[in-house]
Amino acid sequence: MGGDPLKDVFVEEEASSLYPDFSRSASCCFSDDLGVSEENLAAYLRKREITYQEILQSHDMLRERLDKNNRKLKLARRQILSYTPGSFADVNLSDYHVPKTTAILIVGPKGAGKSSLVNRITRVIQDDEFAPARAQESYGMPSNGGTFFVQEYMIPRGGSASFCLCDTRGLSQISSSDNTDMIERWITKGVHHGEPVIWTSDDSDLKDRLIRDGCTCSEIRRKVNSVIFVVNAVEMMESESSYAHMISTAFNSPLLSFKDDKPAVVITHGDILSREERAQVQVLVGELLGIPPDKQIFDIPDSRDAATALTVCNLLRHCLEHADKNLRFFPKRNFTMSKVEGSGGNNKTRMTMFSIVLTLFLTVAIFWSIHEHGGQNVAHEARQDLLVFRSPRLYNLTREVQPKLSISVQNSESESEAVPNGEPSIDWRTARRLWYDEEKVAKAEGEPSFDWRTTRRLWYVE
Repeated sequence: MGGDPLKDVFVEEEASSLYPDFSRSASCCFSDDLGVSEENLAAYLRKREITYQEILQSHDMLRERLDKNNRKLKLARRQILSYTPGSFADVNLSDYHVPKTTAILIVGPKGAGKSSLVNRITRVIQDDEFAPARAQESYGMPSNGGTFFVQEYMIPRGGSASFCLCDTRGLSQISSSDNTDMIERWITKGVHHGEPVIWTSDDSDLKDRLIRDGCTCSEIRRKVNSVIFVVNAVEMMESESSYAHMISTAFNSPLLSFKDDKPAVVITHGDILSREERAQVQVLVGELLGIPPDKQIFDIPDSRDAATALTVCNLLRHCLEHADKNLRFFPKRNFTMSKVEGSGGNNKTRMTMFSIVLTLFLTVAIFWSIHEHGGQNVAHEARQDLLVFRSPRLYNLTREVQPKLSISVQNSESESEAVPNGEPSIDWRTARRLWYDEEKVAKAEGEPSFDWRTTRRLWYVE
C-alpha cells in the first residue's frame, strides 16, 4: 500500500544527502504521536526536495538577471520611495483609517540581526552602500550587548517618511511569558521611540538603568501595522530544539497575525553559510512556522550584491502591501461627500461639510428671527403712528366740515339740523377703514389696539 519501496528508499537517501540532520528537522513537523503513514511521509519528502531545488534555482536565476540588467532593482526601489500609506490598498480610503506613517515592527531572538537589518534596508533604499550605520550593532557574543530600547527609524531618511522601522530588544530565551506580554503591549497599545524593554528575568541594576534612561521617550505612540520576524540561520542550524521551540512559540502568537496574515520572516547571517545550507534553513523555517518558504521567507545575508538589495525591496513591498490590506474600517464616517471626492480629500471634505452646516444654521436663525420679531415690530410701528396722529385718515375724524350748499330748501334744512355749522363731523368711511386696519393690527399683535379706544372716545365726543 505504500507505493514503490525502491522509489521511497531513493527519496529518503536523496533527502538525507540534502539534509544531514533530517531526523532532527523532521521532528519539528512530524512526531510519532501523530501516526503519519509511510506514504504521507514519502510525499512530504518529495515536496521538500522540490521546494529546496526551486529555492536554489531562484537564487541563481535572480543573480544572473541582475548581473545583466539592474533595471528591475531600480524599479523596485522607486516603488518603495514613492509609497504613501494606503497606496497599495484596493478600497475606498475614505471609509478606512489611514495612518500618516506605516509602522513596521521588527522582532526576533537576541543576536538574530535586527539592527543589522535596519542598516541594510537604509543603505538599499538610499542606494548608498557606504552610508553610516543608523542602528547600533552588537559584535562578539550576544550576551555582551544588544538593543534594550525601542528605536524608531524613518524611511526614507531625512525626508517625508512614509513608513518607519521599529527595532526592539531580542526575545527572552528564559521566560516565554515575558515575550508574550511585551508583544501584546506593542500590538495593542503601540510602540514608543525610546521606550525601555524590561524582562522579569533582568537583574535589579539593569532594570534601574533602563528605567532611568527610558524616561525621555517620545510622546508619539504608533500603532503597529506590520511585523518582520528575524531568525538567525546559523543558530537554526547549530542550536538545539529549544531555539526552534522559542521561535515557533513567539511567531505563532495570535497577536502577531493581522487577520489571516502572518508576519514576514527574514533569515540573516546567511553569508557565513553556503548557498545549499541557506536554502536548507529556508525550507526548515518554513516547515517549522507553517508558511511558504519561497514566498514569505526572505534570505538577506550581510552582503552588498544586487540580489540581496532586490530581496530587501521585495521584503518591504510585502510588508507595506499587507499593512494597507489590513487597514481599520470606519463605515460611513464622511457620509456621501467623502465617497464623491475620493481618497485624497479627508480634511477638505470635513471643512466643506462644516461650511454647509454653518450656512444652513445661519439661514434658519435669520428666518426664525424675522418670523418672531417682524410682526411685533410692524404692530408697534403702527401703534406709534396712530398715537401721534400722523395719519391723515385719522385727522378726518376731527376735521371741521363746511356746510354744503343745498339747492332745495328741504335739503338745506335737513343739513342744518343734522350737522350744525362750525361743529366737527365724523367721516364714517374713514372710521370703518381704520377699524378694519385696527383689527389686522390687533391680530398681528395679539392684543387690542390702543387707537381703537381713542376712536371710540372721539366718537362719543362727536
